[in-house]
Amino acid sequence: MTALSEDEFLVLNGAHLKKMASAKELARAVGVDAALAQAVLDAAAEKGLLMVAEGKYLLLPDGTNAVHKFYSAAYGPLRSNESVLAWYERFEVINDQFIKQVSEWQSTDGDDRIQGRLIKTVERLTKNIQELTPLIPRYNIYVDRFGTSVALVDQGEKDYVCKPTLDSVHNVWFEFHEDILSVIGRPRDT
Repeated sequence: MTALSEDEFLVLNGAHLKKMASAKELARAVGVDAALAQAVLDAAAEKGLLMVAEGKYLLLPDGTNAVHKFYSAAYGPLRSNESVLAWYERFEVINDQFIKQVSEWQSTDGDDRIQGRLIKTVERLTKNIQELTPLIPRYNIYVDRFGTSVALVDQGEKDYVCKPTLDSVHNVWFEFHEDILSVIGRPRDT
């Protein structure tokens, strides 16, 4: 298998993180043109890296392996970078707060006070992500996605807190968490 190009990685990593999404959803999530995303997805399907079902793309094991190889090659040096590893340890503290706040928000049917704390936690993470963008420029898309979701929540669209079928704050957070874990080479369970 040949190594993925940057564009192929962006689109296939989007499929990896989203699990099952349309070409348009993937293009939006990774910040590429929809036509480029579609071309990458079509070529990857021909190579057996992913499958399509009802207009949604699902990465297959060979596709997942290709994405993980790209992470290793592109981000290998960051896996021993003390500042990146320290950043991740700080993230885990914020992540624990976020998980607790989402649970509290759900159990209170969307309490505004809890929602306010949750949004402040997201804004804190967004600010912190900007510390990583000099090393991982593509992380700017997470800043943008969080900003869009938070703005919708602020406008009263509570579904954008954690509805699984939207680009909700919770979904963007989950994808970011998976992404940073892959960058630093750690499995999800640690």
